[in-house]
Amino acid sequence: MKGLAKIIGIILGILGLSSKATAKKKAAVKKIDAKKKVVKKQLDNIDKELKAVKKKQTKAKKKVPKKVTSVRKAKSSLKNRASKK
Repeated sequence: MKGLAKIIGIILGILGLSSKATAKKKAAVKKIDAKKKVVKKQLDNIDKELKAVKKKQTKAKKKVPKKVTSVRKAKSSLKNRASKK
C-alpha cells in the first residue's frame, strides 16, 4: 500500500512539474509572438516606403529626355525646346 501511494505521489509530482514547465514554455511563446508582430509591422512599413521610392524613380526616369543620336536630330530637338519656352 505504501509503495502504491509513493508511486501515485511521484506521478502527481511529475504532473505538477510538467504543468509548470508548460506554463513557462507558453509564456516564452507569447513573448516570441509579440516580437514577431512588431517585426511584421516594421517590415510592412519598410515595404510601403520602398514602393513609394520605386514610384518616384519610375517618374524620374520618364522625365529624362531621350538621347538624340544624330546631329540633325539634336539641332531640331533643341529648336523645339527653345520654341516651347
